[in-house]
Amino acid sequence: MLDPRIKEYLSQVGICKIPEMDTALLSAFGEEEGARHVERMMELFDRSEERLIYGAKDTSYLYRQDALVDYMNQSLEMSLLGSSFYDRVFFRRVMDYLLRYESFWRGDILDHGCGNGILTCFLAWMHPESSVTGVDLSANAVSVAGELARRLQVDNVRFGGRQAAERERYDVLFSCRTVHENIACIPLCRESQRSVLSAEEQIKRHEEYTKILSVFIKPKGYLISVERYEDDEAYAGLAGALIRAGFCQVKGSHMQLSCKNGDETAVFQAAVFQKML
Repeated sequence: MLDPRIKEYLSQVGICKIPEMDTALLSAFGEEEGARHVERMMELFDRSEERLIYGAKDTSYLYRQDALVDYMNQSLEMSLLGSSFYDRVFFRRVMDYLLRYESFWRGDILDHGCGNGILTCFLAWMHPESSVTGVDLSANAVSVAGELARRLQVDNVRFGGRQAAERERYDVLFSCRTVHENIACIPLCRESQRSVLSAEEQIKRHEEYTKILSVFIKPKGYLISVERYEDDEAYAGLAGALIRAGFCQVKGSHMQLSCKNGDETAVFQAAVFQKML
């Protein structure tokens, strides 16, 4: 049964069930403007898919969806429509996990890759005694997140670009759906042609990113990780790299989450790690 706090929060945010994104856009913006949004979004989705699969010259994987992300976050209304359609169930699953381990949320909290701030504001809303920072590469997403915080009247959260978190150390770092953007630096078509990576290769593939995360966390602080992994060996690579970076997984904290993502079921791995060094 869904925790009533999650229901209350999502209701305040304005997340609701949307069967069809096209219909929702037409209803929200009218026939003419809505139709333009539908056409433009389809164009950007196709372009993003092509760039992820085949690459985009010297553009790194991290930036191949910039245009789509910025478009989806051009306004809070547009962002909430997209979140309602694509991420409503995902947010519910993640929030339920965060509440299961709410004893770890304390002090200064960083949401590394906060997107439109829905999960960041949830953490601030649930933990008013904490100071919460959300950072993201997308200026549009940061702007929308700030507007959402003002709408919810949560005053213990701030948002900015990644430079806003530099030189800071946090008691807790939240990393949600960011690993795939930072470790996959080659087109997916070439990725699928590679031979199966060994356990050691999987660990090395994740090492640079886990070291980046470690820099932001105080000694004895915590990393709460929620990442999309359907391959057990790939997730083991992340866990192994975190161990090498000085983390220890909190016993019993690992959980597999699944939810519909379009026509497919997306699988996510969630866990709590403590920085021992």
